[in-house]
Amino acid sequence: MEGRANSGFVVTADGVVVIDALASPRQGEQLLQTIRRVTNRPVTWLVLTHHHPDHHFGAVALRKAGARVIAHPDKRVLASEGGEDALIADWVRVVGLDAMRGFEFADTPDRPVTGSDTLRLGGKTIVISHPGPGHSPGDLMVWLPRERVLFAGDILVEDGVSMVVDGNSGELLRVLDTVSRMDARMVVPGHGAIPARPAGLVGLTRDYLAGLQGQMRSAVEKGVPMRRAMAGLAPADETRPVSLNSRKRRNAVRVYVEEERKYMGLESP
Repeated sequence: MEGRANSGFVVTADGVVVIDALASPRQGEQLLQTIRRVTNRPVTWLVLTHHHPDHHFGAVALRKAGARVIAHPDKRVLASEGGEDALIADWVRVVGLDAMRGFEFADTPDRPVTGSDTLRLGGKTIVISHPGPGHSPGDLMVWLPRERVLFAGDILVEDGVSMVVDGNSGELLRVLDTVSRMDARMVVPGHGAIPARPAGLVGLTRDYLAGLQGQMRSAVEKGVPMRRAMAGLAPADETRPVSLNSRKRRNAVRVYVEEERKYMGLESP
């Protein structure tokens, strides 16, 4: 999960559709080089599964190559106390200044998707849908129905600990039900290896989230404060915000707040 996000591309007779642009202009250029080793057909579309930096900060390279962007218009995950400048500064510390040279935001969609849209290009059918705000408000999934291949974005990650800090655990559980019904032959997660059994990764993620919900619901109902409810979790490493321990702690905080608000009869954050 701490490694590079996954990206993919679909080659059609009329052009290439890219799914996610990676984490920096340099990585976007490397992705283009990978595509060029496979085909010289034009890169026509870039689909962004969500607006976290590790999935779209390479979009400027794809845009310069001629790609138009398909994305959800909700980019609230970019909110930061210091605004976009602070977000960029934070990300430079992650990937390095050289990797970010030439950066500009390039994730505003030319073709926004808030429900479901079907892209038909060069004999391929690609269904792009917003399943709900599970991992983030602007999540999209990319489905190739003929091939039964699903690009899930960070709705699914290799170890089953998908982050809900910008999303909602209940929504993500509902999204997982949707994924199960799709009966995909192959699922490409947002990070990590492609699972041998897609249903196994979906089940692992569901068990983790449902267990965390139950744990935090019980704590809220018993009046256990958040700090005590999290006492059994390993400490987070603040220098590694997406390490396993950090993700578990950040998710626990989010889900505790969700359960607390439900207990009080308030809407989830």
